[in-house]
Amino acid sequence: MTMTRQVEAPAILLAALERGESLPARWYTDPSITEREITLVFRKSWNYIGSLSQLSAIGDYVTGYAGGVPVVVLRNERGLAGFINVCRHRRHEVMKGRGNAKAMQCGYHAWTYDLAGGLKRVPRSAAEPNFRLEDFPLLPIRAETLGPFVFVNLDAEAPTVQACYGPVLDLIARSGVVLDTLEPYSREEWRSHANWKTMLENYLECYHCAVAHPGFNAAIDVRPDVYTLEAHGYFSSQSGQVRAAALQGKSKIKLYDVAGTVAESQYHFLWPNMTININPGFPNLSVDIWSPDGPNATKGISEQYFGPGVDKDFAEELVAFNKQVATEDDTLTDSVQRGLLGGLPDRGRFLTNSEHLVIHFQKMIVNAVGGA
Repeated sequence: MTMTRQVEAPAILLAALERGESLPARWYTDPSITEREITLVFRKSWNYIGSLSQLSAIGDYVTGYAGGVPVVVLRNERGLAGFINVCRHRRHEVMKGRGNAKAMQCGYHAWTYDLAGGLKRVPRSAAEPNFRLEDFPLLPIRAETLGPFVFVNLDAEAPTVQACYGPVLDLIARSGVVLDTLEPYSREEWRSHANWKTMLENYLECYHCAVAHPGFNAAIDVRPDVYTLEAHGYFSSQSGQVRAAALQGKSKIKLYDVAGTVAESQYHFLWPNMTININPGFPNLSVDIWSPDGPNATKGISEQYFGPGVDKDFAEELVAFNKQVATEDDTLTDSVQRGLLGGLPDRGRFLTNSEHLVIHFQKMIVNAVGGA
């Protein structure tokens, strides 16, 4: 006998979220929900692909994925162009990594495309009947920029990247970070043992910071009356001030040098899976991307940027600070995922005054995915 799982209607889920009740546990463990998220969230949203500084010369390119679809963005004579990074022949990925190229050549059978995506050379094609090069270009996709950030979107009908996230640029400017001056410092790939939503929902509240992040709590004032959380539609923002004791070097916990032109910490979430982090001190910014790796794991990318002339010791200490916070978060989210896999209790209960950004995020998931 096959049991049919009862599926909650979106209206029921949204009403529960209004009451502070979380999504059911299976939304974090069921492969079918992850599949729907890939199709209905990631393939219909803006996906960060890289920094504009890596696409300054004609032929510069970066590769990545949007909802599991291989993509490439490059600079040609007309500007930035995005393509599905899949050969029209046997669907091998055409470009690898990032770099500069005069043409795009598939490493499987040497089908070769120009920088506008047109198919220009196919070995043995002259002897093939009814075969025309112009019939098989790389499939184009939208590529747009927001400040120094480059995004792609598979959905031709989606709002522009500026319409989704534009105001975040003004908030970042308020921090003292000048985006156009940032220089890349490091880029790492990582994997964690929790659902991508589990990890982002941890990011979207600082209710846990005083308990679980002693170093962060020593640097940033996380009291609820001074640490702000604001939802802005397609993005949300958190901000906090550096603690006076940290500025005076009187913190009980050893910290990096928090004194500098950046006095306000900022943590921005851009739907569906990009976070931008600014910490006090010398101008700095980091980017994290959180992507589903099945229902019970997340794969990600972390990029660190600094203003020009950063001191080597400061850079190393801030990167270590960020990694320590990330390690503490991984311990938390791994534990949450084990609780979700157990399935009991089926729902959690939020504190709506401290975790409203998490509720906002879950509502966006429900609205995008529908009854799963």
